[in-house]
Amino acid sequence: MGVWHGYVGFIEWALGQITGVTGSVGLSIIVFTIFLKTLMLPLTVKSIRSTAAMQELQPKIKELQKKYSKDRQKLSEETMRLYQQYQVNPAAGCFPMLLQIPIFFGLYFAVRSISHDGGSFLWIPNLGLPDPWKVLPIAAGVFQFIQTKMMRPAGGVKAADPQQQMMNTMMNFMPLMVVFFGWNFAAGAVLYWATQSVYSVVQQWFITGWGSMKNWFPFLPELPEHRRLGHRKPVERIDVGEYQPKGVMGMLQRRMQDAGDRQRTAAETRGKPSEAAPATKSKQEAKGDGGASNGTAATAPVDPTSSRVMTGRTRASSGSDNSSS
Repeated sequence: MGVWHGYVGFIEWALGQITGVTGSVGLSIIVFTIFLKTLMLPLTVKSIRSTAAMQELQPKIKELQKKYSKDRQKLSEETMRLYQQYQVNPAAGCFPMLLQIPIFFGLYFAVRSISHDGGSFLWIPNLGLPDPWKVLPIAAGVFQFIQTKMMRPAGGVKAADPQQQMMNTMMNFMPLMVVFFGWNFAAGAVLYWATQSVYSVVQQWFITGWGSMKNWFPFLPELPEHRRLGHRKPVERIDVGEYQPKGVMGMLQRRMQDAGDRQRTAAETRGKPSEAAPATKSKQEAKGDGGASNGTAATAPVDPTSSRVMTGRTRASSGSDNSSS
């Protein structure tokens, strides 16, 4: 708990310093939020770009699922190869959202602490108490919903990857969760969430545009793709030459390739005796056929006279045995 108290104390100190300049706790929360979001902008741009690329790759992923429906290992290898080819990290989309959770709760405790001194903002008499008019939680939920719609491409292609489906489900419930938890939370913490939601909508527009919001409002203006934040051309496999996995995904890819190579080697080793037996048999038959064609046999020739002599000896020996008995 010492680390947590130190973290909350740091937020209180930062808010106090900003409040000394702005003269308002509410304004200090807004300034603090904008500063944090701007600080996280490079990470967020990469995350949003990765999520958008995941959605664009859904048709290709479906093709791989049809092609390798009976070989799950090959399907995983080709899917990760596709992610690496387009520089996509399936888990990158959730990281900025998870990072905001400790910021939200830290700000909640910090605002509740400094609000004992009488922090008010606009229609809110005390930022340490819930918003009496519930404007902030509703606004936060609305802007969170807008951002969620903007994160999806126009046309609404259904996700084929299980991880992407799970993330989409979480994103669908996110606006409702914001309203539900913000309803009785301290207004200062909800003010942070509402501010970051508005910032996120503007940020999303500069990165991916309006997304699926264009399905509802086709007249919304868009930025050209080359002017958007984090724009980069996908790295096609022909451009990079031989596939070279990198990073965590590359490590997983290499392990899966090694496991596949070991399985194939073991299968080939087990299959060699069954393949070698007919070959050996055919060689022996060929040798026998060759001996017969040359007038020679594999065993010594049998003399008919020796056969009669052996038969006579056998009869004589059997007759002597009968007489002796």
